Amino acid sequence: MRLGNKIKQYRVLRNLSQKELGMKVGFSATTADSRIRKYESDAMAPKADIRAKIAEALDIDIEAISDVEITSFEDVMYVLFELEEQFGMTIEKKDGKTSLVFDDDNYNIESLISYLNMWKNKKDALMPEDKISYEENQKQLKDYLSWKSHFKSEIEEYYKTKEDAINTKYADSVKKYSKTANYATTTSDIVLLFRSMIEEDFDLKVWSNTDRQGFTFNVNEIMNPPTEKAEELFTHFLAEMDNINRLGAKTHTDMQIPDKSVYITYYVDVRDYQPIVSLTQKYLDYRANCEGQSDFYKDEFESSFRTDLEMICNRIDKDAR
Repeated sequence: MRLGNKIKQYRVLRNLSQKELGMKVGFSATTADSRIRKYESDAMAPKADIRAKIAEALDIDIEAISDVEITSFEDVMYVLFELEEQFGMTIEKKDGKTSLVFDDDNYNIESLISYLNMWKNKKDALMPEDKISYEENQKQLKDYLSWKSHFKSEIEEYYKTKEDAINTKYADSVKKYSKTANYATTTSDIVLLFRSMIEEDFDLKVWSNTDRQGFTFNVNEIMNPPTEKAEELFTHFLAEMDNINRLGAKTHTDMQIPDKSVYITYYVDVRDYQPIVSLTQKYLDYRANCEGQSDFYKDEFESSFRTDLEMICNRIDKDAR
C-alpha cells in the first residue's frame, strides 16, 4: 500500500476530514485540506518531521505509515526473497495451499515468531469467523486496523509492563540477597544454580549465539513460583544478573510469545559464558532422558558432569573480561 493510501486509511479510521487532519498537523485553515490531499494522492511526500506530526495527529505509530511499498507481484517476490535470506523462511505446499513457513525453534528470529503469534492471537480475537452482521463486521475491521496502527508501541508497553512487574516483585528480595555478597565466582557456579532451578521444575531454556548467551523463563512461572525455594532461586538468579552487569558485562532482556505464554530471556553478551549454556543444556537433556535409566547410567552422567564443571569453567570477574 502506498504512503498516501495509508494516511487516508487511518484518517478515515479516526473520522477526520482532510482539513481537520491538516489543521491538527499544524497547517493553516486555508492550506490544510490541500496539503493532506497532496499527501494522500502521493503528489507530494511528507518530510520526516511532518510525517511524525501526521502520525501523532492520527494517534498511530509512525511505523504504520512507513515507506514500504509493494505495487506488483514482482515486488512481493523480492520481499519474500529477503525473508528467505535473512530469516530462513521456506515455502510449503499442501492441500492446494501455499504456505510461508518460519521455524519456531530458530532463536535468531524469536522476536519475529513472537510478533507473528501476537498477530495471529489478536486477529483470532478481533476477527472471528462466526457469521455476524455488517455493522459488527465493520466494527471488528476498525478495531483490527486500530490495533495494527499501534502494534509497535503496544508490544513495547506490554513487554515493559511484564518486566516491571517481575522487577517489582523481586526488588526487595534481590536487594536483601545482594547484601550477602555471596555471588558466583565461576561459570560453573551459575550452572549449579540453573541445575537447582531445573530440579525445582523451572521451565528454563538456554541459548548461545557466539558472543551472546541467553537464559529464558516462563513469565507466569516467575510471577507465581511453585515453591518458596523456587522463588529464592530466581531471586538468586536476578542478583547474579545484577552483579554480572556491575562487573562490566553487557546484559539485556527481551520477551517472546512462542505460543500463548509469555517468556523473558536474560542475555549476557560475553563469549566466555558459553560453558553456562552448554553444561545447562547437557543437564536439561539428561533430565529429559533419565527416567527409567539404570543407576549406572545416572552415576556415569554425574561423574561426567562433575568433570565438565571442573574442566569447562571460566571465572566471573573483571580480569576475565
